[in-house]
Amino acid sequence: MKKTLLILSVGLILQNASAQLIESFENTLDGWTVQNGSYTAGFSTTTGVTDGSYSLSLTGTTGPNYGQMLGSPSTTLLTSELAGASALSFDVYAPGGSFGYYLQFDVDINNSDTGYQSLDSYSYPGVSIGGETTITVPISASLQSALAASPNGTSIYIQVGGGFSDGNETFYLDNIRLVPEPATLALFGLGMAGVMVFRRRNA
Repeated sequence: MKKTLLILSVGLILQNASAQLIESFENTLDGWTVQNGSYTAGFSTTTGVTDGSYSLSLTGTTGPNYGQMLGSPSTTLLTSELAGASALSFDVYAPGGSFGYYLQFDVDINNSDTGYQSLDSYSYPGVSIGGETTITVPISASLQSALAASPNGTSIYIQVGGGFSDGNETFYLDNIRLVPEPATLALFGLGMAGVMVFRRRNA
């Protein structure tokens, strides 16, 4: 019984360690700002909720313009967190018929040592209209190294572009998270495996 509980505990720990939550917008912007002046922020407990109890809703009166939609505070903690991650992910829900049937995203960072740059060179991945989509963008090894050496704060910007459907310009965003480097997870897994062996020998 103890062995089974230990295995289950290790599995849950590894699952939780597989992604680091940055923001889930629990009825607050937490210092993030809406960059597009024609869009306003709200919060929903029924739509697009993928982490916690709320998701962020963004509603506008015009189509997104392939410019900045959301910006995070600039912090040194974010610099170090991005330096240790291989990708950034977030979840989007776009209601059926919205945005002229296509909606695209880009993730950028700004740090005085790296400059303002897109994490995936402005490839603008799209979402599934009428459903929920996870957007994942890579963080290159060279950018990780530059951020690891930087003593300065970093901001994240989410750009949005797409079509336009008059009166139906709302999307929901939630669960912004970082995916750790595979090597970090492997070391963590080996450490937990060692704990299991130690516990088995001393059971």
